Amino acid sequence: MQQPSERQPDLAVFSAILLEIYRLAREESLERFHHTVLECLRPQLAFDKAWWGRAAQAADGPHEHSSFLFGLPDHYIDDWKSIRQHDVTVARVHAHPGQAVVVDMQAADAPPQLQWLGQRHEIGELLCVIHIDPVTQLSDHLALYRRPGAPRFNAADCLLLSCLMPHLASTVAINQIRTLQALRETLSGPRLAMAVCDQHGTLHCAEPGFVDLLLTEWPQWTGPALPAGLSPQGHDGPRLNIEARRISDLYLLTARYRCAMEQLSSRETDVARLFGEGLTYKDIARKLGLSPHTVRHHIRAIYAKLGINGKAGIAHLLHQQAPFG
Repeated sequence: MQQPSERQPDLAVFSAILLEIYRLAREESLERFHHTVLECLRPQLAFDKAWWGRAAQAADGPHEHSSFLFGLPDHYIDDWKSIRQHDVTVARVHAHPGQAVVVDMQAADAPPQLQWLGQRHEIGELLCVIHIDPVTQLSDHLALYRRPGAPRFNAADCLLLSCLMPHLASTVAINQIRTLQALRETLSGPRLAMAVCDQHGTLHCAEPGFVDLLLTEWPQWTGPALPAGLSPQGHDGPRLNIEARRISDLYLLTARYRCAMEQLSSRETDVARLFGEGLTYKDIARKLGLSPHTVRHHIRAIYAKLGINGKAGIAHLLHQQAPFG
């Protein structure tokens, strides 16, 4: 049994890595986060290439929802998809979520298709682990690759990556939420909320108000997939406007509640506000410098646009609040 003094250096290294990746989660941009974290891990795990992503499990194997490649070409994922049924890594990591496994892609008993993938991309061994989100059931995976002939991954490497993976999944969420908060500061209006989704329309993180807003347009929605009729590219509906901004293979979504009063022109809004407060046509005309006839025309237009009639209806809409606080 190791003495505490012998274990302290490893614990100190692990602690230092955690402090750094959580700092990066708070400070690094969404575009650079994965790359910078992997650079942080390289001195301890000595890998040449990496694949960090999120996937959903299906009958024919995992389907990628978002991916970041480190030192690998974009077509690596297509190459892997062509042989994924023969990749023994998938079954091994899903049999033991949270435990890192080592696979020698050049081993004599490795499937020929996996050998081909390794030869094509100069990969000898890989070290891989997954973390499954209990809510979405999406799996975060990280595969680290070493070139043929490089020192082999050992038990200490497996233990380190296994312990790091839950934190890596957590810091991805922290980084996304921080990005939402930073972007939110540049936007105006209390009736908006933000979220991050992938190209398949699965929410990765969302402000609580975003869920409330979706329910105003789709009352039966349960998530985590976006409602049918709402694409990751955005939405313009009767109650909601959702704008999308693409960053790598993710989308930042900004949902705004569409109040009925927003259909009115600025002048109609002024007339509606005063009429809803109880002023007469003449009072409104005098206050806004209009003729009573023009005021009457505006009020007819307001009734037609909003589908209401009477001061009470206008007053109700004037005091209508967004569906969250």
